[in-house]
Amino acid sequence: MLRSALATLPLLRLTQRSAENPAARRPTLRASYDVIVIGGGVRALAIARSCAANGAAVALLAPGEIAAAPDERAWPVVRSAHGDRLRLAVEARAPKRVLRLISRLPTRVPRQVTGCLALSGGAETVEALTAVAAQAKAARVDAWMVPAREVAALSPPLAGGRALAPALHEQRAVTLDADALALALATAIAEAGVDLFPFTQVSALDREDGEVRGVVLGDAVVAAGAVVLADDLSAIRLVREGKGRLSLKREERLSLTTEPGAPYIGPALIAGDVTLSRDPAGVLTTSGPIDALAERLVRLAPSLSGLSVAAEEPVTVWTGIDGRAQVGAADIPGLWLALGFGRDPLSAAGAAARQIAGLLFDRRVDPAFEPFAPTRRPAARERELSR
Repeated sequence: MLRSALATLPLLRLTQRSAENPAARRPTLRASYDVIVIGGGVRALAIARSCAANGAAVALLAPGEIAAAPDERAWPVVRSAHGDRLRLAVEARAPKRVLRLISRLPTRVPRQVTGCLALSGGAETVEALTAVAAQAKAARVDAWMVPAREVAALSPPLAGGRALAPALHEQRAVTLDADALALALATAIAEAGVDLFPFTQVSALDREDGEVRGVVLGDAVVAAGAVVLADDLSAIRLVREGKGRLSLKREERLSLTTEPGAPYIGPALIAGDVTLSRDPAGVLTTSGPIDALAERLVRLAPSLSGLSVAAEEPVTVWTGIDGRAQVGAADIPGLWLALGFGRDPLSAAGAAARQIAGLLFDRRVDPAFEPFAPTRRPAARERELSR
């Protein structure tokens, strides 16, 4: 069993850097902005950056810390070879783009091109992964099936675990430090003039004649040309379900983080609903079902049983009701959504930010995002799958 070295410390590494965080320098809230982004994680920061790059006056209002969100820390891997064909279409270049983004940020973000192995659990899973590999190849993604003996060679800890089977290997998937990425993005957008407000709870959306005109903060109203919801829980609180405006489902998971210096595991791993990654500092992060996550990890890779758990964190994962994210204009005029990215949130962050900015400022947009539009009904999205 993995040994617990610390109680729940979900923001350990970012807290150690808190003195450097530009969000600690609180600006003066203006009466109005071109764009208000609600959220404090990597996805919200990326949207604020893209909007600011278009010359907009932007405020980012985070309900808590401006830091990587729990689901972003739980799976800090950027990859392309998704089983969902529609998601593959919008994220085919995600690893390459995140490396380009990191190279342009003002502070260092540790990252490694580790690759990612999606493990199979039987003949049916092998068949499904083989289909994903074919789709990935068509999208020019470096991903292919590898035999069981190569799986053991790629990831030594798996050699002593369960009986191995062929797996999907995405060679260029990137594992990064999500906390460092959030900090670098916050630094960059603060330097670009974005006003950052951590621990700022929006009371309500300010509406007039059915249109969102800004946000309510206690007794104050801050006007905005557009409000972007990039925090799932805030969205649930601020927008009532129904009428296709906001349809999300939740999943409760657990994330465990080890102390630095964990052994090499090769590529990041996906085994059913369990994920495992190792960051450049040698910190292992695993996430999965709340019940018996540690036991399942040890069955998968027995050699990891002696590691100490430095932190554990409950993670709520939100997904669109039809299994896909919602990115684009909501049914409510003046409101925009970037929600429901599921267990793999970082891969879509950059593409979603570009799409939102493109829609807001009449720039080029990606037609592959059409099936993810919040106003698009599930039946229409299913028709996309049958094309």
